[in-house]
Amino acid sequence: MRPEKSLFNAVLTHFLMGVTLGLSLVLLLGLIDAFHVRDLVAKSSAPVQTTVMLVTTYGLMFGIGAALTGLVLTLEDDS
Repeated sequence: MRPEKSLFNAVLTHFLMGVTLGLSLVLLLGLIDAFHVRDLVAKSSAPVQTTVMLVTTYGLMFGIGAALTGLVLTLEDDS
């Protein structure tokens, strides 16, 4: 039998899955130029900072959302 995971490990796992999903989405947004994100970043005054901001925003946004969802699901599963 597998020992039960702690709440922190469960939430951390969900957070990392969300960050991975967010980074995958921003990679797809950059590769598939349907919304002209690549042009927007390239024509900005500071393209490196814009890219870093875009990647961190998407990563944290999806990570925090997945962590909160995982927290709710883990707490509901325990009760």
